[in-house]
Amino acid sequence: MLTLTRRSLLVGAGLGLLAPKPLWAQAVLDREHQPKLELPLLAEDATAVPVQVSVDHPMEPDHYIRSIEVTVEQDPVAYKGKFSFTPGSGRAWVAFTMRSGSGGVAKAVAECTKHGRFTGTREYRVADNGCSTVGPESASRERLGHPQLRLPRSIKPGEVVEVRTKLDHGSYTGLVMKGGKFVRELPEFYVKDLLAFLDDQKINEFHLTSAISANPLIRFPFKATRSGTLRVAFVNSEGQRWETSQPVRV
Repeated sequence: MLTLTRRSLLVGAGLGLLAPKPLWAQAVLDREHQPKLELPLLAEDATAVPVQVSVDHPMEPDHYIRSIEVTVEQDPVAYKGKFSFTPGSGRAWVAFTMRSGSGGVAKAVAECTKHGRFTGTREYRVADNGCSTVGPESASRERLGHPQLRLPRSIKPGEVVEVRTKLDHGSYTGLVMKGGKFVRELPEFYVKDLLAFLDDQKINEFHLTSAISANPLIRFPFKATRSGTLRVAFVNSEGQRWETSQPVRV
């Protein structure tokens, strides 16, 4: 015979209430860590599709978004880049323009230092196929460099501000369409890395691919915790490097 006491009933009821908690906790984690992708529903320029990706998450020294990777599997150059952040970023957020094909599903994978990887997606279309239309003749090597850096005129202590940086640089994939598929005809040529520092402290590190648009304009966050010199460095696929800097006064 099974005998139920008041204590066993209370314990059983408590376990029943606790059982769904892991699923509920995972749902909360997913919501707090899901990357948000912003793209136009229909992009008019296939060589410069605007992309903005972010995760609304604290950027504390022991708990922050370490990186966001962006891919579009339908594109000839599917991998769009890896964008790495630090607590000095103040926010996990970046905006850039990319080359794309006819569109598809953009996927962002964010990595949290404590809770692992989380995924967000966004569907979009492109008016024309731009991946194979930009060749060496449209990506001139004659005028490279001239890095630019822009900050807000006034910055408050602890404020997270938007940094705008740009480089004159061509970009092409080296791919051409032959026999109904893309094949490599020439080496890639593009801006490969963007690094940002406050004095010698690394703030952001972005690894790009030949899917980046020509003359890339990249926007990213920076938390102004102290005065110093903000410095950005561009490195291209052939190892050439350009730097520019601007004082930060808070």
